[in-house]
Amino acid sequence: MRRLNLLALLLATPSAALAEPTISQLEATARAIQNQLNLSNTLSVGATHFATTGKAIDANGLDAAQITQQMMNDYNAAIDAVINTNYASAADVFIEAHNAAMVNLSASVDQLVSATVVLSSVVAVADMAAGADTTQEQVALQNVLTNDPGLQITQVEVDNFNQSLDAVGSYAREAGAFLAAAGNSGLTSAVDNFAATNGVAVGAYTAVTFHQTMDQYIITWGDHGFSGGWQGYNMGDIRDATDLYNVGVFLTQGNS
Repeated sequence: MRRLNLLALLLATPSAALAEPTISQLEATARAIQNQLNLSNTLSVGATHFATTGKAIDANGLDAAQITQQMMNDYNAAIDAVINTNYASAADVFIEAHNAAMVNLSASVDQLVSATVVLSSVVAVADMAAGADTTQEQVALQNVLTNDPGLQITQVEVDNFNQSLDAVGSYAREAGAFLAAAGNSGLTSAVDNFAATNGVAVGAYTAVTFHQTMDQYIITWGDHGFSGGWQGYNMGDIRDATDLYNVGVFLTQGNS
């Protein structure tokens, strides 16, 4: 199989260099060795000719075709670079970010449910208060509240609830924004072109964020020391609290 692959390489027609740096480097290092293989074939044919016609050849006549240690190292390093590079497109990157946000959203929803259960005693108190219409019922409510201090809620419980609620909002916002970005061909093309112009794989990013107040996506390639920002792709399509409420009611109370 190795011999067949090598033959295919020798017969390959040189292609235009790709914009992606690791791919370009792989082709360049492979072509350097290919040139040596082709040269060795030419020199060997010449050497064989002189051998059959009774001519001595120079002791170093075929040396020019040798593959150097540096050529080997560069080629193997280029292969490692390709193996270790993430070649995802901008759409892939945004989907990856969406999936990560969805995992965090699921966890934050679970935390919110737990925090809500802790505070569920408030509902029981509200129901008792709603039914305390007579003096006797009011005194009974007073006795329950007096004898069960656990019906009061603590700052820690409230903080846990509020923080869980904030987390749900944050991760839902990220997940929705990243999914929208993945489906926006104008945005993904802009990101892909930016990466190509700067000679970096989009998938080599170190961070991707969405800032709703500015309607801006920011992708950072920390290993390369730069980042890019794309703004205004969700203009007029941000859902507010009224939208959340209406959809929430529709989904929780049935859509018949």
